[in-house]
Amino acid sequence: MRLLARVLETLADAGASVLRWTTRVPAVVVQGGQRRTFGVFLLVVFVLYFGALAWFGWLNGALLIDGKARWNKFQFADMRARAVALYDREGRYFGIVHAETENDHLGEFGRGELAPFDASPDHKAVPVAEAPPYFWRCVVYTEDRHRGEWRNRYGVDALHLARLPVSSRGGSTIEMQLARSMWKMHSRNSDPLVRKYQELSAAPVLNRYLVKDGDTAALARWFSQHIPLVQGGGDEQGSIYGVYAAGQFLFGKRAEELDAAEQLVLAAAVRRPIAWPESAERRAGILYDLIGVEEDMRRALLCASDKARLADGTLVIENDRLRARTRQRLAELRAPANVGRTDAAFLGVLQAKGMMAEQPLLAPMRLAKELAPNVQREVVAELTDLLADPPEAARATKAVVVERKAEPTRLTGSHPWRGKVREVFVTLDVADNTAFRAKAREAAIALGAGLEAGGRYRTGALPRHEIGEDGTLAIREGDTPLVMVAADAEGRIVRYYNSGATTAYSGYGATRPVIGGFGKGPYDRAKETRAVGSVAKLAAALLLAEGGITDAGRSVSNACMDGLQDGCAGARVRPTPARVTLRRAFGSSLNPAIVRAMGEGTTIQKTVSLMDQLGFYLPENHRSTPVATSVALGRYAGRPRAVHWLAAVAMQAARGKQGAVNAPYFVERYRLIEPLANGDFTFRQETPARASFELEEPVSEAGAAFLRAVLSEPVCDAKEGTLRRLNAWCAAARKDVRVHVAKTGTVPVRTIGGTFDESDWWIAGGIEFEDGRAYSYVISLGAGSPRGAFARGLGGGTLAPLADVLLQDLLEDGREISLAE
Repeated sequence: MRLLARVLETLADAGASVLRWTTRVPAVVVQGGQRRTFGVFLLVVFVLYFGALAWFGWLNGALLIDGKARWNKFQFADMRARAVALYDREGRYFGIVHAETENDHLGEFGRGELAPFDASPDHKAVPVAEAPPYFWRCVVYTEDRHRGEWRNRYGVDALHLARLPVSSRGGSTIEMQLARSMWKMHSRNSDPLVRKYQELSAAPVLNRYLVKDGDTAALARWFSQHIPLVQGGGDEQGSIYGVYAAGQFLFGKRAEELDAAEQLVLAAAVRRPIAWPESAERRAGILYDLIGVEEDMRRALLCASDKARLADGTLVIENDRLRARTRQRLAELRAPANVGRTDAAFLGVLQAKGMMAEQPLLAPMRLAKELAPNVQREVVAELTDLLADPPEAARATKAVVVERKAEPTRLTGSHPWRGKVREVFVTLDVADNTAFRAKAREAAIALGAGLEAGGRYRTGALPRHEIGEDGTLAIREGDTPLVMVAADAEGRIVRYYNSGATTAYSGYGATRPVIGGFGKGPYDRAKETRAVGSVAKLAAALLLAEGGITDAGRSVSNACMDGLQDGCAGARVRPTPARVTLRRAFGSSLNPAIVRAMGEGTTIQKTVSLMDQLGFYLPENHRSTPVATSVALGRYAGRPRAVHWLAAVAMQAARGKQGAVNAPYFVERYRLIEPLANGDFTFRQETPARASFELEEPVSEAGAAFLRAVLSEPVCDAKEGTLRRLNAWCAAARKDVRVHVAKTGTVPVRTIGGTFDESDWWIAGGIEFEDGRAYSYVISLGAGSPRGAFARGLGGGTLAPLADVLLQDLLEDGREISLAE
């Protein structure tokens, strides 16, 4: 006890001596009666300064108070920022899925869900399995070369921290820069000291959870994904994040394909993201600042020299030959012509849009918007349907749905594809499809302009030209979704046009229930309200052929029936003979005859099964109507993708082909993120399982001939056919067309005092050219809403000029292939 008392007395004396010293020494130079007060002030500053140094430099990292909660925020940010890279049919990168596909900047997370996480990340980054090795080593050398030393134990460099009162610039460790990038700490309006404080508080969290026993692989991966490397890339979000997107932007390569020199250039951009102007001269200056020359080495070239040694004494690039080759390659990369080459197939498309730079590079999200508007939305919709959890998938396919409350998961996201997919390869050739989109839109504008003069069309439903305030001619998209889609015989979508900013083809609005805030879940056909009209007669023809009816000239009564008072014998509207052939019934859409034929040639069970398997839904208010009548009148509801699938099935049967028919699809294959036991991940390429349909009983050759006869009649009957305006595409009159089957659909609405009484137009069918190429297609205008009615007494055949553009483009595409071969 005496010893302990002496120790305490000694410490007390020492403290008093220090206090006297700190209050007397300043008195030598300070005059007046404030000497001791000033001394105490210096003592307080001394304690606060070195206390903060000790806290941020070591204690905060050692104790990590509330570290798990803060780590959850970073996990959330990492997941929320994960993007999907897009590649077209030719393997060309055309950007990443844009944030607009999530309907709001907050994406699938509601504001209430985000509240515990302070803010939302403001970037999108494609995941990498591991950091490019020389990128990481160069970053450590140039940004944080004291890693692992006593001064940098927890993601904070204590000696650099000591400079903070003098300068708030520089001294940021890798963890601090990563924290700044992942959260909104870099605003120009933010106070530098406040921002630095936030970085200092967050850095130990990243260090604790991403650095394991000195292994920085996880930290390197996160840094490679989330650091901004290119600024001003033509994207409204300002910067390109991560080595994947930046590597594609500057070098046209994935992160794992970058050579050592390219990795060093990206590492040099960490200090200040690359601004990529249009001028080649200015680009040369930027590349010089990144690379330098032997006499004036900048960061990239310095990392390739024998002077660049890390804290452990090793060189950034240890192999002598590789170091020499890298310096040679860096000399090549100083020339702007060797960096940032836009794919030749895309160059003409971008320049046609008014981007007159010789190499109009764009940020990845902007690139996707320019080259394939809405394709990324459709890709997200298809991924959602493909990767939904089993309960969600089952829910989306049931005819009767029991509502249940969604349970969003903050760290995994509500979109089923979130964090599961890295890359998607789509079925479209983006360059070819962009040219088609331009033709389709011009044809839609011309069609709308022609209809306006008749007084039976609502102006604005279709795209139109208008003069802007500056006197320039602009295009204003229509307020009613117009969809034009074609797929090959395997189901690959090869042409796609959508006039609106929706997933009108794959289902949108109420058909994709909200999950966890703003996100959309898998398609739920039980919420589909869009009737398909007479294109459902494609199903009627299939069922008759499957049931053994093979005579297109077979006579059937067309006497009026309850609920079928138009287009029948003795009707006031479109009166017909008492009996008509099946060919005439399908060609002119005579409902009583088709209903009677279905009653004789098929069963209710087969009809219900066919429509159910193809994704259609019969609303409850029509379930008291006979099923055959509901088919003939097109009362079944379905999205354009379902109608397209039905057309593909009818087309295959009409060609005399047997087997399963794939539902049309955008996603050819994808590269999935495969988690590993240690928390890392790798990538696995996979082809999705295709939804397919096969008739219960194969259609005979005679049945195929029947289908060709009755389903070509709408086109080939130049007088009464519902698609007579497309008569030039009748297979019987052309040498370059073997088979062409099609049906129109019109959905009437009853509105009291309404000017217009048609809310949806449809054309669906298939065509086979003489060279054997076969396609199915669907064209639709409408959204299934009576309030959106846009025409009166015109009918779906009005869309024939658009079908002509689509068919001509498909025909010419084959000619181009032949010339290339």
